[in-house]
Amino acid sequence: MQAILGKKFLLSLIVWILVALTPILPARACTLFAAAGSRVAGGGTLIAKNRDLRPQFDDVQMVTPPAGRRYLGLFFHDGARQGVTAGINDRGLVIVGALAGSVPKAQRHRGTRNLLRQVLTSFDSVAAVAAGRDLFASSHPVFYLLADRTHIALVEVAPLGRVALTVTANGTLAHTNHYLDNGLEDANYKVAASSRIRFHRIQELLGLGRRPLTLQDFITFSQDRHDGPDYSIWRTGSTPTKTRTLATWIVQHLKDEPPRLYVKLANPGEAEKSFTLKLDAAFWAQGTVTYE
Repeated sequence: MQAILGKKFLLSLIVWILVALTPILPARACTLFAAAGSRVAGGGTLIAKNRDLRPQFDDVQMVTPPAGRRYLGLFFHDGARQGVTAGINDRGLVIVGALAGSVPKAQRHRGTRNLLRQVLTSFDSVAAVAAGRDLFASSHPVFYLLADRTHIALVEVAPLGRVALTVTANGTLAHTNHYLDNGLEDANYKVAASSRIRFHRIQELLGLGRRPLTLQDFITFSQDRHDGPDYSIWRTGSTPTKTRTLATWIVQHLKDEPPRLYVKLANPGEAEKSFTLKLDAAFWAQGTVTYE
């Protein structure tokens, strides 16, 4: 019996050593951040998403659904598949999403669907989304950041339909790819080094001087390369197949002005391009988006 126990202990020790010596690989990821109220120069809100993944193609499309609100979206294209990862509708409601990378892969897509499209077509404000928070219990594990003209909100969806919601009209919010709410931390099966490093870095940038932030500040933050090719907010990837930043999506809401959208695309095999759109009534009336 002692010999058997000794062999089991030795095997466990070997496995522990192998796991401890295995390098932590950067996870598929995104960085989300927002500001509202006195933290925004001129008031209003700012919201941003850096979309990180292994190389694939992104573009911006205007969608007019058969029913519901028209919206502008950042779409990914992966072979025959495409989907929206960030968007703003014609009432100015913005929603962006990020992968729940700390959840085991087998559980990551349990739930009915990603709710980005439904939120964009069905809601017109953060308050309306907060009132309908039960909707998020049907989402697969994911993180959503939202903004309208006056409020920002963070939604964390854990396995089994558990939801944490934070709404503020004054302050900042940020998220990467692991759970922050105390009641959902048990869903952090494994937190990637990249997620921790990017979260602490964006928190540091948002808090610098506690001064009001501008659209240019958010653009600068989105380009930050402080932590190298695999762990920075703007990731270039240490090899051609590693996760890198493919797009930046930033919306500025100022009082009594139409929203402004800044987008940067870094599609594989193409030169990087960026553009800013004024999302006024004339823009929504045209039915298409031109950014070449």
